[in-house]
Amino acid sequence: MKISAEALIRLSNQHNSIPMYIDGLPAKSVYSQYRDEVPSIHGIIAYLCRYQHVTLKRQKDICETLNPCFGTYDSRNDPEFDFTMARTTGCLVRELCHFRGQMISYIQGLPPEHGSRIGTHAVLGTMALSQWLEYFLLHESRELFRIFKIACAIRTDAGDAGTFITISGQQQKSG
Repeated sequence: MKISAEALIRLSNQHNSIPMYIDGLPAKSVYSQYRDEVPSIHGIIAYLCRYQHVTLKRQKDICETLNPCFGTYDSRNDPEFDFTMARTTGCLVRELCHFRGQMISYIQGLPPEHGSRIGTHAVLGTMALSQWLEYFLLHESRELFRIFKIACAIRTDAGDAGTFITISGQQQKSG
């Protein structure tokens, strides 16, 4: 099963929507849990950063091992997640973009037949590498939608004046 050009386009671009979703939000609202949403926007972005690393490792394992088996990813069991959470949101967004380039380079450097290499997911079962990529994109898309929904709700509430987040890492004071 060949990795589709459409999947590579989505891999190249879908994460780039994060700045548009969160620019101008009060910093406190990005780092804090919003109502019953768990985790915060920052926590979701940290999760996406770590999950991207885990996914590339899995892709490499699929290409180098005969039908490797993987459990579900749980950030609570990831020893590097707390370190990732401690970084700023702007830093995490930049890391997503930088590391995504590495993911894309790895995938584009594979021979076409590697798209058919298989690995087994604890819940989804046996999937070809091309399906693993699709799974990653759908999973990331769901997390991006969560960020979008929380950001929209925060803007609708519009009650928190203070320091606002910008992806450039600089903060602006509201007046």
